[in-house]
This record gives sequence, C-alpha cells and structure tokens, in this order.
Amino acid sequence: MPGIDRYARHTVLPEIGPEGQARLAAARVLCVGAGGLGSAALPYLVAAGVGTVTILDPDRVDRTNLQRQVLYGERDVGAPKAGAGAARLRDLNPDVEIVAMEARLDATNVDELVRSHDLVLDGSDNYPTKYLLADATARLGRPLVYGSVTAWEAMVTVFDARQGPCLRCLFPQPPQGWVPNCSEAGVFGPLVGITGAMQAGEALKVLLADPSLRTLVGRLWFVDGRDLSTRQVAIPRRSGCEGCAGTAAPVADDAVRCAVDLALDARTAVSLEGAVFVDVREPDEFAAGHVPGAVNRPLSALRGGPHGLPAAATYVLYCSHGVRSRSAVAILESAGVVGVRHLDGGLARWDGELTAGR
Repeated sequence: MPGIDRYARHTVLPEIGPEGQARLAAARVLCVGAGGLGSAALPYLVAAGVGTVTILDPDRVDRTNLQRQVLYGERDVGAPKAGAGAARLRDLNPDVEIVAMEARLDATNVDELVRSHDLVLDGSDNYPTKYLLADATARLGRPLVYGSVTAWEAMVTVFDARQGPCLRCLFPQPPQGWVPNCSEAGVFGPLVGITGAMQAGEALKVLLADPSLRTLVGRLWFVDGRDLSTRQVAIPRRSGCEGCAGTAAPVADDAVRCAVDLALDARTAVSLEGAVFVDVREPDEFAAGHVPGAVNRPLSALRGGPHGLPAAATYVLYCSHGVRSRSAVAILESAGVVGVRHLDGGLARWDGELTAGR
C-alpha cells in the first residue's frame, strides 16, 4: 500500500503510529489565506496526509509574492492562488483531497466553513479577517492555529475556547489606527516559512490529540528573526470575554487604517505645532545623530509601556527607515496613547525632504 511507505517516518514515531496517521487521514482542515503563511504550512499538512484540506483565498499570484510564497513559481503569476496552490499540492500527495475556493471569508460564509472543518489555520493578513475567524471558531468550538509576521518579528499560538483563551482574551479589540502589511513594513521571507511550518506542526499536534504532545494553547510564541531570540508568554482567559461568550461585535473592514494613513512627510511633521518627535532607535543610534529636539524612547523600552513620554497633542515617531516607528505606533495606540503619527521613510528621508526645493 503506497501510504505505508509515504508516512513511514511518521508512523514510526510512538506519538503518531498507525492510529495517529489514521486520525490525520480522517481530519478536515481549513486554511484561510494561501499567502506566505499558507504556502509554508499547506505543504506540510498535505505531506502529512491530512485527509481533506480546503484552501480559501480570493487573490491572484503577484510577482512580489514569490520572495516568500514558495508554493508558487513564475508560471503562476496572475493565476488564482487557491487553484495554483491546489495543483502543486495534489502533485505532492494525491492521497489528500484538496478543495480550492477562490473566495473571501466574510460573515455570510464563515460559520458554514468553520463548522464543516475540524481545525482552522489562519494564514490571513488583515485584522478584520483574523477577528472574524477567531470569533467564529470560538463560537463553534473549533481550534484555530494563529500566525502573524511583520518585518523581522513573528508569533504563533493556538486558540481553542473549549480549553483555553481566544484571540479576544489576548487582544480584546484590534489595534486602532494602524495595521502593518508586507508592502509597508516589509517581511523577511524565511521567517514567514518558519512561522507557517510552526503553524502546520501545531495543527498536526492538535489533530493527533496525543496527551504527550503539548500544543501552544494558552501560550504565545514570539521569534525575532534578527537574532533568532524566542520567548513564550502565557495567555490567561479573560473574564467576561466577548469572544469566548460568542457575543463579540464584528470588526468592520474600515475599522483599522494602514500605516500610510498615519505617515507624515518631513515638511508636514515640522509644521505641526507642539508636536514631540520621539526617536525609537537605540541610544547609540540616537547619539550618532537625531532630529533636533527629539526625545529618545527606544522601541525595546516602549514595549513595556508609554512610561516617560512627555505630554503632547501629537507624537511624531521615527527611526532609521520607518519600520520600527510603525511598530511603535501600534504599541502606543494599543496602550491608549492618542495623537500618534510616524515619519515616513525615517531619518533617511528627513534631510532630503526638508532641503528639496530650496
């Protein structure tokens, strides 16, 4: 039987064995998003012999995707991601039923999709979709394998409201004002692969249900791709959580703005009366040169809270090129600080924009 050879390296593991492999073969997994995370996670789910894998993605392959979305090739540019990905995955493992859906997740289809699958893997890239998915999986009692990557930082967890916290226990509401995307913040391709593979591993452990395999339920795993430092943070269940109770209001598509909406060019920034410039680089970088009058509050320190910021109606955050300042915007807004903007292009564009046209 071909399957015996195909899955031999799994079935020899005592935590899996023939019984675990049979559980995988009987499972149905929904992957929402076939971008960077999905294209990394899907091959491992299919190669492992998960019985049915549904790919939901409304987008088409763009050449800029190929830096990290390794499920696709040059010949797939312009093709639907769901269909192109399904074709590659069917070749990888014809034992698995691959369902390709070129559609967007929304309030009209989320319950039916979630209910008809045993587990959901979140490969989406926007907060309205993430919250829609998280609320539905909590309401319908399905585990959700969550992943997110921005620039050099990534996080993974498993939300399962039947035995642990949900997304709203961790973040009751999405960040207000700014959500990074790959085109604005950039993304390190291999880190996306690491994160998607981690998601696939967590999904398989959930489906195997072996008590010796501890999943990330109740824990949030972080990795910083710049130095590969990792840490785990416990996520407690939040008393009165609307997500766990199934009463959360939907997140509107326009509830969160992108980074462009909060970006300022240098001329606009200096014209803001009473604005405080906040340099979020490290002290040695600040000492080497900074915007006149700026205060130094490194991003590493801001993660602990907005302590020590001077009072101001507007804060203009900046770094070297505008990546760290975007992260700082999200941190401060999540902490309730208002009037936060960031300098587009960072210090690298500062002098050029101010001297242009003189």
